Amino acid sequence: MRRSTGSLVSGRGVMNGPVYRNEFVVVNGDAAGTRIVIPHGKATIGSEEGSRIRLDAPGVSRRHAEVTSLDGRTILADRASRNGSWVNGRPVTSPTELAGGDLVQFGEVRLRFLPRNTDGGSKPGGQSPGGLASRGQGFGGYPKGSATGGQKTAPLAARPKESLGTALLFAAGINLVGLFGNTLTAFLTELTPTWTWFVTPVIALAVALVTETLGHYRKGGSPQPPGRQDDPHRPPVRRRPLAVTLLATLLLLGGGGWLVTAVVSNAVGYSSGNENGVQRLESQVVREVQGVKVTVLGVQSTPHFTRVEIRVNNGTSSPISLNLFHNATLTGPDGTTFDADPSRSSWQPEIPPGGVRKGTINFESQLPESATTVSLNFVHVFVMGFDGPKSITVPDIPLKPLAASPS
Repeated sequence: MRRSTGSLVSGRGVMNGPVYRNEFVVVNGDAAGTRIVIPHGKATIGSEEGSRIRLDAPGVSRRHAEVTSLDGRTILADRASRNGSWVNGRPVTSPTELAGGDLVQFGEVRLRFLPRNTDGGSKPGGQSPGGLASRGQGFGGYPKGSATGGQKTAPLAARPKESLGTALLFAAGINLVGLFGNTLTAFLTELTPTWTWFVTPVIALAVALVTETLGHYRKGGSPQPPGRQDDPHRPPVRRRPLAVTLLATLLLLGGGGWLVTAVVSNAVGYSSGNENGVQRLESQVVREVQGVKVTVLGVQSTPHFTRVEIRVNNGTSSPISLNLFHNATLTGPDGTTFDADPSRSSWQPEIPPGGVRKGTINFESQLPESATTVSLNFVHVFVMGFDGPKSITVPDIPLKPLAASPS
């Protein structure tokens, strides 16, 4: 039974009764099983060099706690440490007397309190930390001459080594999953090119989940947390059903991946001008002026632009140039004019004599949904000679209303 006391007694003489040398036993980490003898009187527990019980481990403050061992009683007090001191899962808020078998924690170090007398036996009423194991390594940070008895129990049983055949089987399975995922991705993206941005991350997520599952079972399931078997006071961990975990993973990673992919796809499409749209051209239109023939191959309405695909045949004996900047315009039926956007267009303006140029010109806005005709204009045709037109206009390009146009 542990008792709390409001004041600590120090400075007493040698006890007339039996002298007890109580101990802490490390129950987690590489130093599991290491015994730490608690000095008589007051002793500081911390990570600094001057601590009588030095625990050089993560989460342990320089002067973490103080333990007082007098008249067979051991009392623990926290010294306003950053992570606190804990006994059986409860924080130490006032000086607390330890009882045999109590589990004490400082930072990431967990110790079992074990009362003992001078002949090495257990103090009456004490408990033994049965099943403690050691890997044969001292606990990092204990200085020479500190009270570490160095007594060890039997080492932990080694896990059976995995056979070469099993390792090769799992490696082949993981590679087959990746190969199957890549093949399925290629097939589906060819089958549904519009949904490429969605299919790829979904299949990648499925491959990652299957690969992680294979790795999980290769390791024999989730390892038990260190010291779990030595902590009867800690409440049992509630395990989440596998189906719930998979569903949450799909919603978080799949939904997040879809959202990120959609945002990136839209951003790339807007910055480059290469957006998917609705084809509105009713039929191809050809216009020829002084040997230069312009054929309108398509007119698309995209979320941000109007895309016009053309082919130009230069039938003259001189090089010509059809620049876009402040030179190519698209005029709607109501007289509204849109300028071409050279940075988002795929167009090479120079056309040699007898040459053919094909490309796509992006205009900065959309045509009205009800528009039935549109005109394409090149205000100036730059001719490097004496023959060729000064300008070209392709009028009355027939359009389908946007609502009636197939995607």
